Amino acid sequence: MCSSILRAKRSSRVRSEGARLVPAQATVATAGGDGFGLPSSLAEPRWIGRRVRRAGFAIAQLICLLTAVATSGHCAAAADRPLSASIVSTFDFQVRARFCYDRVPEIIYFQHDQERDLTSLEARSIDGHVRTLFQFPGFGNEGSLSCSQDGSTIAAIYGHDQKLFIQKGSEVAVYEFAKPLLYSVVGKYSLLSADGSMISVPGEPIHVSGSDVLMQMRFLKTEIGEDVFFEGGDAYVDKDRRIDLYRYSDDGWKRQGSTAKPPGFDVNEISRCGRQILASLGNDYVSRFLTLDQQSGPVDWLSRIGVRSLLKAFSSLVRIDGGYGQCVFPLLAKRDVRNVLLGIVTFDNERMQRFAIEGPPLALSDHKIGLSKDGCYVLFSAFKQVPEIPEFTMRQQAIVVKLAAPGCK
Repeated sequence: MCSSILRAKRSSRVRSEGARLVPAQATVATAGGDGFGLPSSLAEPRWIGRRVRRAGFAIAQLICLLTAVATSGHCAAAADRPLSASIVSTFDFQVRARFCYDRVPEIIYFQHDQERDLTSLEARSIDGHVRTLFQFPGFGNEGSLSCSQDGSTIAAIYGHDQKLFIQKGSEVAVYEFAKPLLYSVVGKYSLLSADGSMISVPGEPIHVSGSDVLMQMRFLKTEIGEDVFFEGGDAYVDKDRRIDLYRYSDDGWKRQGSTAKPPGFDVNEISRCGRQILASLGNDYVSRFLTLDQQSGPVDWLSRIGVRSLLKAFSSLVRIDGGYGQCVFPLLAKRDVRNVLLGIVTFDNERMQRFAIEGPPLALSDHKIGLSKDGCYVLFSAFKQVPEIPEFTMRQQAIVVKLAAPGCK
């Protein structure tokens, strides 16, 4: 409506200004006044007409501006009203846990028995039922614990980072490396792909026991310092100044293209948010986000759905995680080393949802956040008490929060 009013005002001004191009004698000579049969003494001076028209145009602009402010204020108020979220499960643990299931939500994690020097891979339901999947000697690398989307394949590094296990169904295959793997598994699907058909480590695994499941998998060997992020049937490899895209064919893995990245930034995660593939980059001081596919178009979709405005209002030093087509990140206060959680945000390429967690304040011990398949639960780790200065030796707990999102019962 505003645009039509302004267009009408502008066109009126154009027509009136265009009338000035007509020679004066064409009107004055025939009428002797204003061209409409009035005496020149009664005709409206041109400067008065111009001021009236300009005033009318200014009033129209002001009306449109006030309307836009009122409308945007209403939209902003609606966007600022977060949905509720409630804690439904907590349990003590150290370092890392993640969702891993087919239909009924379960969480997997390592539990180490110091007396027997034995680590159990445990699966825990939201209502607290725990079952042991299998055990192995020594410690497991908690950060490497990986699971396929259907829960049928689990893999992790263990044994002083010199062994790899792959569990498919009830079978467990064990592999060994000539020397310890001096690297960290960065992303959710960095070691194992979402469908469980691809795996990547910077070394040559030697089969030790169990069925040789690697023979049926697509293995991508990387160099030390390179991080892999599986997405669909592709693999993104984070290198010094670029992110390379690899795809598997009959001839093995082949590079398909590259995306430049800012100097000094490392990729923390690559996730699919609806139809967009988003890379989270960081350098310990600031985070940046890159769209890696070709569907973003000329408009910044993160700004369009409101993500960038939240990253300006809250701490931007976060990573965006994802799973099952949804992405998620925490809302944290700027310049607060305690990492007090102020909310949770989920989004795809079309819309964003913000949630406020009911109950006492929580302080994140790890910025990684997991989403359940239906997008109704989030999983993260937090300190048992909000610390003045966080230390990883402090007691931690895994927390499962249920989101009051549309469609979640």
